[in-house]
Amino acid sequence: MKGTFIVAIIVVFSMLAIPLSSLNTENSTVITTAKPQENVLYEKDEPQETIKVLKNEQIYEFDVNDYVFGVVAAEMPALYEKEALKAQAVAAYTYALYKKEGANGDYDISADPMVAQCFITRQEAAERWGEKAEEYTKKIDECIKAVEGQILVYQNKPILAAFHAISSGKTNSCADVWSKDLPYLKSVDSIGDCLCDGYLSEVTFTAEEITEKLKEIKSASGEPKNYFTNIKTNDNGYVKELKYCGQIISGSKLCQLLKLRSSNFEIKFNEDTFTFNVKGYGHGVGMSQTGADYMAKQGSNYEEILLHYYSGVNLQKD
Repeated sequence: MKGTFIVAIIVVFSMLAIPLSSLNTENSTVITTAKPQENVLYEKDEPQETIKVLKNEQIYEFDVNDYVFGVVAAEMPALYEKEALKAQAVAAYTYALYKKEGANGDYDISADPMVAQCFITRQEAAERWGEKAEEYTKKIDECIKAVEGQILVYQNKPILAAFHAISSGKTNSCADVWSKDLPYLKSVDSIGDCLCDGYLSEVTFTAEEITEKLKEIKSASGEPKNYFTNIKTNDNGYVKELKYCGQIISGSKLCQLLKLRSSNFEIKFNEDTFTFNVKGYGHGVGMSQTGADYMAKQGSNYEEILLHYYSGVNLQKD
């Protein structure tokens, strides 16, 4: 998963990968198909595996290494440790294969971060990085080359290799977020997350703002101090569900509607104001990117990182 420098890094995390809807097959209209990008480090004498990506309502077919490059560039800061970037590359490729196996349309995966994992082209990455483009491109390509073809499997199938920016200090169990129990997405420690500047955040709303933002759930009634009741959390502090004016709502849904950085939050009411104190950033399931970078800084390699965050899986060549 520093000061103002970390704030800049956190902006990158606005494209959070693997959201709640990732368990569903995305539906969209196919517009056109484009050719793959040219790669930098990879020979093309042999037929290459490709990934068909829906991006901006068009379908593009990319060489798999170009695709993985685009996910890593979009999803993880390039200044992170190489072992963390390698772990991200394996997770990105694994997740793409997971989606590809379940695809039943004209494309394999969406580049919409609200549907799947984010993806940008090499040109978009270069524009984002500016004068660092050559350095970061080389660094990420080298990391991808080092783990080329490696995937995470459970019972010989690619896993849903979810990842997120910053956990609350422990990752979330898949069952607590998506109501689907995947044995390899269990809660694990991620202590490095607690040390980063982006770990804590605070958001304040007036009672009137809360009423407007949550009107699709229920019309507000009663005293504002009693709007939120029966808050239930899991062992890691993530809010599983609560009541808003008597209506049950999941912590993830409230997080989405109020644009909180995670569903690990506490609510304080003072006069006419609600303050949400939030830990972490993202859904908390799977690999913490900040945690992966912390582990790499402590000497862990990409395999150790992956096998820590994904329980009971194997790392193998596809």
